[in-house]
Amino acid sequence: MDADPSLATAPFRDPRYAPRRLEVAERNDGSVLLTKPAPSSRDFETATAALGHWAAVARDRVWLAERSGEGWRTVTFAEASQQIAALAGGLRGLGVVDDRPLLILARNGIDHALIAYATMGQGHAGGACVPAIRPPRRQSRTPRPCL
Repeated sequence: MDADPSLATAPFRDPRYAPRRLEVAERNDGSVLLTKPAPSSRDFETATAALGHWAAVARDRVWLAERSGEGWRTVTFAEASQQIAALAGGLRGLGVVDDRPLLILARNGIDHALIAYATMGQGHAGGACVPAIRPPRRQSRTPRPCL
């Protein structure tokens, strides 16, 4: 290869992240109020509206990807929209999503995003409870007698 592979010359688009800033206000009752002073995007009213838009405009574009075995598991905008609608219908059918928030116990990944979007799409709050990452198991050793 002729080109020098550096971040300065890599062909990435600017993601236009908002500046990292958080305002913290401690109230007299002991609660803490966190606010983000940067304005939010006005393109879409909700995250689910944005997903619906991109499912119509860029159906086959990858929405999310995660490692899976030796390769990658991907979900396109159209697939995500269909799966989220099915999950939302299932939640409604089971009576799971009512006036109470839904606790989502799942590792951080595509499945977690799908159920979170299904919950949000119903207009309900969902809280994430991500299992702790386990350290790799050590090989068991045969105890040696102490002399």
